[in-house]
Amino acid sequence: MSLTIFELKGEIAHFRRPDTMGTQATYPFITRTALRGLIASILGLETLPHEARCGLRLLSPVRTVAQEMSMHGKSWVSGGSEKSFHRPTAMELVVKPYYRIYYKGPLGDILSQRLCNGQSHYHTYLGSAFCLTFPIWIRALPSVELERLNENEPLTCMSVVPSAAVKRLLIQNDEEYARVGGVLWEYLGERRFQGTVSLVYEVNGGTLRFLPTTQKTDAFWHFYQVPDEGTVCLW
Repeated sequence: MSLTIFELKGEIAHFRRPDTMGTQATYPFITRTALRGLIASILGLETLPHEARCGLRLLSPVRTVAQEMSMHGKSWVSGGSEKSFHRPTAMELVVKPYYRIYYKGPLGDILSQRLCNGQSHYHTYLGSAFCLTFPIWIRALPSVELERLNENEPLTCMSVVPSAAVKRLLIQNDEEYARVGGVLWEYLGERRFQGTVSLVYEVNGGTLRFLPTTQKTDAFWHFYQVPDEGTVCLW
């Protein structure tokens, strides 16, 4: 099964944190559910197969801004009798997001073909409908999974990594590591979600250097060696 690689970029993105209402904060980069939904949109599916795995590499620094926007709301939010309304809403936006995506799973060949031809079944966007993006196909190639990782040997990873896979971070030079928690894991439909995951990343899009945890057979993450790039983590 080959590894499909493509890129996403845009002027702005908004991956809303579900625990914010009046002020709409964003996750620092595309979430698991948003990414899987975007890939499913390209394929014309409601959801991706459960066994599909994705990896995320940041190709630009994580930067956000906050601004007030006039948002169209519904009566269930206002508590009033009107059917809809407009109100100023403070919103946090990701500025100039740029990601490299790695996909491994069923329908990978069809995904590569559609990306290569610039085709998508539904619109693709970065979190919110006003943040349109047009995926850029890079390549599809075989990859080698790294097995029996030694928890005493440092691992350098090009992509975002689940914190559960990290035993100890090894910070060097001017690297700036950060962690984001409470990222929703699985979309069940009808605005219902299940599970969360925490992730570690390098703020400026650099590499992560760390001692890995012992790889168990039921681990939800896997490391792969990608030719001409290095090690990436799919989860």
